[in-house]
Amino acid sequence: MTDLRNALTVVTGGGTGVGLGLALEAARRGSRVVIASISDAGAAVEQLRAAGAEADWFQVDVSIRERVQELAAFTRVKYGPVNVLINNAAGGDSAGSIIDIDPEGIQRALNINVLGYVWTIQAFADDLRSNAAKGAPAYILNVGSEHSLGVPPHVMPLSAYTVTKQAGLAVTEVVRRDLAGTGIGVSLVAPGWVLTEQVSGIVSASEEFAAAVTPYAQETSEVARIAFDGLLSGRELIVTNPKSVPFAKDRAHRILSDLSWAEHREEAGAEWVHDGTGDITKCPVVHTPGLS
Repeated sequence: MTDLRNALTVVTGGGTGVGLGLALEAARRGSRVVIASISDAGAAVEQLRAAGAEADWFQVDVSIRERVQELAAFTRVKYGPVNVLINNAAGGDSAGSIIDIDPEGIQRALNINVLGYVWTIQAFADDLRSNAAKGAPAYILNVGSEHSLGVPPHVMPLSAYTVTKQAGLAVTEVVRRDLAGTGIGVSLVAPGWVLTEQVSGIVSASEEFAAAVTPYAQETSEVARIAFDGLLSGRELIVTNPKSVPFAKDRAHRILSDLSWAEHREEAGAEWVHDGTGDITKCPVVHTPGLS
Protein backbone atom coordinates (compact mmCIF):
# COMPACT_ATOMS: atom_id res chain seq x y z
CA MET A 1 0.00 0.00 0.00
CA THR A 2 1.53 3.31 -1.04
CA ASP A 3 -0.91 5.93 0.27
CA LEU A 4 0.58 7.72 3.30
CA ARG A 5 -2.26 10.16 3.95
CA ASN A 6 -2.83 10.29 7.73
CA ALA A 7 -0.14 7.64 8.25
CA LEU A 8 2.44 8.05 11.04
CA THR A 9 6.16 8.16 10.30
CA VAL A 10 8.93 8.04 12.92
CA VAL A 11 12.35 9.27 11.79
CA THR A 12 15.38 8.81 14.03
CA GLY A 13 18.01 11.50 13.63
CA GLY A 14 15.43 13.53 11.75
CA GLY A 15 16.37 17.00 12.95
CA THR A 16 18.82 17.75 10.13
CA GLY A 17 20.36 16.34 6.98
CA VAL A 18 19.00 13.26 5.26
CA GLY A 19 16.72 12.54 8.21
CA LEU A 20 15.01 15.91 7.91
CA GLY A 21 14.74 15.43 4.15
CA LEU A 22 12.98 12.11 4.73
CA ALA A 23 10.69 13.67 7.34
CA LEU A 24 9.72 16.44 4.91
CA GLU A 25 9.10 13.91 2.12
CA ALA A 26 6.91 11.80 4.42
CA ALA A 27 4.93 14.93 5.27
CA ARG A 28 4.65 15.86 1.60
CA ARG A 29 3.04 12.47 1.01
CA GLY A 30 0.48 13.15 3.74
CA SER A 31 2.03 11.48 6.79
CA ARG A 32 2.19 12.77 10.33
CA VAL A 33 5.79 12.82 11.57
CA VAL A 34 7.55 12.21 14.86
CA ILE A 35 11.26 13.01 14.90
CA ALA A 36 13.42 11.08 17.34
CA SER A 37 16.59 13.03 18.04
CA ILE A 38 19.31 13.24 20.66
CA SER A 39 19.49 17.02 20.13
CA ASP A 40 16.76 19.65 19.98
CA ALA A 41 14.64 19.11 16.86
CA GLY A 42 12.28 22.01 17.51
CA ALA A 43 13.38 23.89 14.38
CA ALA A 44 12.71 20.82 12.23
CA VAL A 45 9.26 20.43 13.76
CA GLU A 46 8.46 24.07 13.01
CA GLN A 47 9.58 23.55 9.41
CA LEU A 48 7.30 20.54 9.09
CA ARG A 49 4.37 22.38 10.64
CA ALA A 50 4.95 25.34 8.33
CA ALA A 51 4.58 22.89 5.44
CA GLY A 52 1.19 21.87 6.83
CA ALA A 53 2.19 18.65 8.58
CA GLU A 54 1.31 17.41 12.04
CA ALA A 55 4.70 16.98 13.66
CA ASP A 56 6.40 16.41 17.01
CA TRP A 57 9.74 15.29 18.38
CA PHE A 58 11.04 13.12 21.21
CA GLN A 59 14.53 13.29 22.68
CA VAL A 60 16.24 9.92 22.57
CA ASP A 61 19.66 8.32 22.27
CA VAL A 62 18.86 5.31 20.08
CA SER A 63 21.85 3.39 21.44
CA ILE A 64 19.96 3.04 24.75
CA ARG A 65 17.29 0.37 24.37
CA GLU A 66 15.18 1.60 27.29
CA ARG A 67 14.96 5.10 25.82
CA VAL A 68 13.87 3.66 22.48
CA GLN A 69 11.12 1.75 24.26
CA GLU A 70 10.04 5.06 25.83
CA LEU A 71 9.98 6.64 22.35
CA ALA A 72 7.68 3.88 21.13
CA ALA A 73 5.38 4.27 24.13
CA PHE A 74 5.22 8.07 23.69
CA THR A 75 4.42 7.74 20.00
CA ARG A 76 1.81 5.03 20.50
CA VAL A 77 -0.05 6.87 23.27
CA LYS A 78 -0.03 10.27 21.57
CA TYR A 79 -0.42 9.34 17.90
CA GLY A 80 -1.19 5.64 17.61
CA PRO A 81 0.76 2.79 15.96
CA VAL A 82 3.54 3.72 13.56
CA ASN A 83 3.20 3.04 9.83
CA VAL A 84 6.69 3.96 8.64
CA LEU A 85 9.83 3.53 10.76
CA ILE A 86 12.92 5.25 9.38
CA ASN A 87 16.24 4.35 10.99
CA ASN A 88 18.49 7.28 10.14
CA ALA A 89 20.36 8.26 13.33
CA ALA A 90 24.12 7.85 12.98
CA GLY A 91 27.11 8.66 15.12
CA GLY A 92 30.50 7.66 16.47
CA ASP A 93 34.02 8.48 15.36
CA SER A 94 34.26 7.00 11.88
CA ALA A 95 37.38 8.59 10.37
CA GLY A 96 40.61 6.74 9.69
CA SER A 97 41.95 3.22 9.36
CA ILE A 98 40.34 0.37 11.27
CA ILE A 99 43.82 -0.37 12.63
CA ASP A 100 44.18 3.00 14.32
CA ILE A 101 40.62 4.02 15.13
CA ASP A 102 39.71 5.09 18.65
CA PRO A 103 38.04 2.17 20.47
CA GLU A 104 35.38 4.37 22.03
CA GLY A 105 34.57 5.89 18.65
CA ILE A 106 33.96 2.58 16.92
CA GLN A 107 32.00 1.26 19.90
CA ARG A 108 29.76 4.32 19.76
CA ALA A 109 29.33 3.89 16.01
CA LEU A 110 28.27 0.26 16.45
CA ASN A 111 25.91 1.13 19.29
CA ILE A 112 24.11 3.82 17.28
CA ASN A 113 24.39 2.70 13.66
CA VAL A 114 23.72 -1.00 14.21
CA LEU A 115 22.18 -1.68 17.62
CA GLY A 116 20.14 1.50 17.34
CA TYR A 117 18.44 -0.01 14.28
CA VAL A 118 17.78 -3.23 16.17
CA TRP A 119 16.31 -1.48 19.22
CA THR A 120 13.91 0.63 17.15
CA ILE A 121 12.76 -2.31 15.04
CA GLN A 122 12.08 -4.33 18.19
CA ALA A 123 10.23 -1.42 19.79
CA PHE A 124 7.91 -0.77 16.83
CA ALA A 125 7.51 -4.30 15.40
CA ASP A 126 4.12 -4.92 17.02
CA ASP A 127 2.78 -1.60 15.69
CA LEU A 128 3.91 -2.46 12.18
CA ARG A 129 2.47 -5.98 12.34
CA SER A 130 -0.85 -4.56 13.55
CA ASN A 131 -1.03 -2.03 10.73
CA ALA A 132 -0.01 -4.56 8.10
CA ALA A 133 -2.67 -7.00 9.32
CA LYS A 134 -5.30 -4.28 8.79
CA GLY A 135 -4.03 -3.53 5.30
CA ALA A 136 -2.61 -0.20 6.43
CA PRO A 137 0.87 1.01 5.39
CA ALA A 138 3.68 -0.75 7.27
CA TYR A 139 7.30 -0.10 6.30
CA ILE A 140 10.83 -0.05 7.68
CA LEU A 141 13.44 2.07 5.92
CA ASN A 142 17.03 1.71 7.10
CA VAL A 143 19.29 4.53 5.96
CA GLY A 144 22.56 3.07 4.77
CA SER A 145 25.08 4.57 2.40
CA GLU A 146 27.07 3.71 -0.68
CA HIS A 147 29.38 2.28 1.99
CA SER A 148 26.70 -0.40 2.43
CA LEU A 149 27.60 -1.57 -1.08
CA GLY A 150 31.33 -2.02 -0.45
CA VAL A 151 34.37 0.13 0.27
CA PRO A 152 34.10 3.21 -1.96
CA PRO A 153 37.47 3.83 -3.66
CA HIS A 154 36.69 7.52 -4.15
CA VAL A 155 36.25 8.31 -0.42
CA MET A 156 38.81 8.81 2.33
CA PRO A 157 39.00 5.95 4.88
CA LEU A 158 35.92 6.03 7.10
CA SER A 159 36.42 2.54 8.41
CA ALA A 160 34.00 2.42 11.33
CA TYR A 161 31.31 4.07 9.22
CA THR A 162 31.84 1.56 6.41
CA VAL A 163 31.65 -1.39 8.79
CA THR A 164 28.43 -0.15 10.40
CA LYS A 165 26.77 0.72 7.10
CA GLN A 166 27.50 -2.72 5.70
CA ALA A 167 26.11 -4.15 8.93
CA GLY A 168 23.00 -2.06 8.29
CA LEU A 169 22.46 -3.96 5.05
CA ALA A 170 22.76 -7.23 6.96
CA VAL A 171 20.19 -6.01 9.50
CA THR A 172 17.87 -5.15 6.62
CA GLU A 173 18.21 -8.59 5.04
CA VAL A 174 17.65 -10.37 8.36
CA VAL A 175 14.56 -8.29 9.15
CA ARG A 176 13.12 -8.96 5.69
CA ARG A 177 13.43 -12.68 6.45
CA ASP A 178 12.09 -12.38 10.00
CA LEU A 179 9.06 -10.34 8.90
CA ALA A 180 8.40 -12.23 5.66
CA GLY A 181 4.72 -12.88 5.14
CA THR A 182 3.57 -10.13 7.53
CA GLY A 183 3.03 -7.52 4.84
CA ILE A 184 5.70 -5.21 6.25
CA GLY A 185 8.01 -3.72 3.61
CA VAL A 186 11.69 -3.51 4.56
CA SER A 187 14.27 -1.57 2.53
CA LEU A 188 17.68 0.02 2.80
CA VAL A 189 18.49 3.27 1.03
CA ALA A 190 22.11 3.72 -0.02
CA PRO A 191 22.92 7.34 -0.98
CA GLY A 192 26.34 8.65 -1.94
CA TRP A 193 27.41 12.22 -1.17
CA VAL A 194 24.42 14.28 -0.04
CA LEU A 195 24.39 18.05 0.34
CA THR A 196 23.44 18.06 4.01
CA GLU A 197 24.14 21.06 6.20
CA GLN A 198 27.48 19.55 7.23
CA VAL A 199 28.63 18.68 3.71
CA SER A 200 27.46 22.03 2.35
CA GLY A 201 29.54 23.77 5.02
CA ILE A 202 32.67 21.90 3.92
CA VAL A 203 31.88 22.66 0.27
CA SER A 204 31.65 26.37 1.10
CA ALA A 205 34.97 26.30 2.95
CA SER A 206 37.05 24.35 0.44
CA GLU A 207 37.21 24.92 -3.31
CA GLU A 208 39.08 21.64 -3.74
CA PHE A 209 36.41 19.69 -1.87
CA ALA A 210 33.67 21.53 -3.74
CA ALA A 211 35.20 20.72 -7.14
CA ALA A 212 35.48 17.03 -6.23
CA VAL A 213 32.13 16.51 -4.53
CA THR A 214 29.58 18.98 -5.91
CA PRO A 215 29.18 17.38 -9.38
CA TYR A 216 28.53 14.04 -7.67
CA ALA A 217 26.39 15.10 -4.68
CA GLN A 218 22.61 15.06 -4.45
CA GLU A 219 20.18 17.30 -2.61
CA THR A 220 18.51 15.82 0.47
CA SER A 221 15.10 16.31 -1.14
CA GLU A 222 16.13 14.23 -4.16
CA VAL A 223 17.49 11.43 -1.98
CA ALA A 224 14.31 11.43 0.09
CA ARG A 225 12.04 11.28 -2.96
CA ILE A 226 13.97 8.35 -4.44
CA ALA A 227 14.03 6.63 -1.05
CA PHE A 228 10.24 6.78 -0.64
CA ASP A 229 9.62 5.77 -4.23
CA GLY A 230 11.78 2.70 -3.70
CA LEU A 231 10.35 1.88 -0.27
CA LEU A 232 6.74 2.08 -1.37
CA SER A 233 7.39 0.05 -4.52
CA GLY A 234 8.98 -2.78 -2.52
CA ARG A 235 12.65 -2.44 -3.46
CA GLU A 236 15.05 -4.12 -1.04
CA LEU A 237 18.04 -1.94 -1.91
CA ILE A 238 17.54 1.65 -3.03
CA VAL A 239 20.67 3.16 -4.59
CA THR A 240 20.01 6.85 -5.09
CA ASN A 241 23.14 7.85 -7.00
CA PRO A 242 24.19 6.12 -10.25
CA LYS A 243 27.80 7.11 -9.49
CA SER A 244 27.76 4.50 -6.71
CA VAL A 245 26.98 1.67 -9.12
CA PRO A 246 30.37 0.97 -10.80
CA PHE A 247 32.36 0.15 -7.66
CA ALA A 248 29.43 -1.84 -6.26
CA LYS A 249 29.31 -3.87 -9.48
CA ASP A 250 33.06 -4.46 -9.26
CA ARG A 251 32.57 -5.88 -5.79
CA ALA A 252 29.68 -8.05 -6.95
CA HIS A 253 31.79 -9.40 -9.83
CA ARG A 254 34.62 -10.31 -7.42
CA ILE A 255 32.16 -12.16 -5.20
CA LEU A 256 30.66 -13.99 -8.17
CA SER A 257 34.14 -14.95 -9.32
CA ASP A 258 34.91 -16.50 -5.94
CA LEU A 259 31.57 -18.30 -5.91
CA SER A 260 32.27 -19.65 -9.39
CA TRP A 261 35.69 -20.87 -8.22
CA ALA A 262 34.05 -22.79 -5.37
CA GLU A 263 31.41 -24.22 -7.69
CA HIS A 264 33.97 -25.37 -10.25
CA ARG A 265 36.11 -27.01 -7.56
CA GLU A 266 33.14 -29.18 -6.66
CA GLU A 267 32.47 -29.98 -10.31
CA ALA A 268 36.12 -30.99 -10.65
CA GLY A 269 35.78 -33.49 -7.83
CA ALA A 270 37.64 -31.55 -5.13
CA GLU A 271 37.37 -33.03 -1.67
CA TRP A 272 34.76 -31.40 0.57
CA VAL A 273 33.73 -31.98 4.15
CA HIS A 274 30.32 -33.25 2.93
CA ASP A 275 29.62 -36.09 0.51
CA GLY A 276 27.28 -34.10 -1.73
CA THR A 277 24.13 -35.91 -0.68
CA GLY A 278 21.14 -34.72 1.32
CA ASP A 279 18.68 -31.84 1.04
CA ILE A 280 20.03 -28.54 2.37
CA THR A 281 16.50 -27.18 2.81
CA LYS A 282 15.96 -29.77 5.55
CA CYS A 283 19.02 -28.69 7.55
CA PRO A 284 18.14 -29.20 11.25
CA VAL A 285 19.72 -25.87 12.18
CA VAL A 286 16.68 -24.18 10.67
CA HIS A 287 14.42 -25.95 13.17
CA THR A 288 16.61 -26.67 16.20
CA PRO A 289 17.32 -23.73 18.58
CA GLY A 290 20.78 -23.61 20.04
CA LEU A 291 22.59 -25.34 17.21
CA SER A 292 25.26 -23.44 15.25
